[in-house]
Amino acid sequence: MHRYLNRLASAKYLIHRLTRYVFMAGMGWVLLLMLLTTCDAATRYLFSSPVPGANELSKFMLAIFGMLGMAYTQHEGGNIRVTLLTDALPHRLKAVFGLISNFLSLGIVGLIVWGAWKMGVEEFHMGITSDALKIPLYPLKFILSAGAFFLCLEILVDLAESAGAIWLKKKKWESGNSYPEGVR
Repeated sequence: MHRYLNRLASAKYLIHRLTRYVFMAGMGWVLLLMLLTTCDAATRYLFSSPVPGANELSKFMLAIFGMLGMAYTQHEGGNIRVTLLTDALPHRLKAVFGLISNFLSLGIVGLIVWGAWKMGVEEFHMGITSDALKIPLYPLKFILSAGAFFLCLEILVDLAESAGAIWLKKKKWESGNSYPEGVR
């Protein structure tokens, strides 16, 4: 059992690291968005000539940031959860409800991964582009698929924590960043 817990903790640690790197890539897009917005505002004010296509690029960059930040939000517990009823339940019953909700979430987000990938492939073959700048739209679908895939990985971690809380009768896996010895 100890070997199983160490492997699970190692997988959890790896998934959290990957999630953090994806989030950092999203933050890089935010920095680029800030630079673009600053340049657009400065050139609009100083020279009465905005950066061409800045509005369209800003929308794309903001969408990319949102897509790459989904998994990190799940990891940090930032997604909305209504716990009014579950807070009063015993620990194991709360874990059962967590297992069910994580399983359903995994199915829904898995459909998003598949659907976004499929749409990206179709848009790649059809050559669909944006209106003003003629930027291909298929990379956005692939980024959405990748972001949702990393969200699936984080939901799998939560699923394992819920299962562990049910069968191991411990709160060990709910403590966020606690890993068994030798994992880091």
